[in-house]
Amino acid sequence: WIERGTTAVKELFSGIKTGVYAQNWQGGMTNGEMFTFSAGEAWMIRDGEIAEPVKDVTLSGNVFKTLANIEAIGDDFHWDESGGCGKGGQSGLPVGCGGPSLRIRDVVVGGEADIQ
Repeated sequence: WIERGTTAVKELFSGIKTGVYAQNWQGGMTNGEMFTFSAGEAWMIRDGEIAEPVKDVTLSGNVFKTLANIEAIGDDFHWDESGGCGKGGQSGLPVGCGGPSLRIRDVVVGGEADIQ
């Protein structure tokens, strides 16, 4: 995990014209240096403010490049040990994940806006 930072979470959005705020997790996987992570909840960021919800958000990329692209680390911290890993036939090996909110540039994000 990444240690809690000093930036207030609301300040992480400051200066972002268009972005995505992904929170919680539904699942993910790694393959060597590459990762895919599905967010449990997500919202668009527009002009530094949280906007409409977005569904089916997935982040992916190279772990090391993504870590190098962290611009700020939030002063919050959340941890969840309700997950399980099935990689390599491990069949539900207990795992946990979490950390602070992060501001990361240049992450590949996929999703669909919930427009009504």
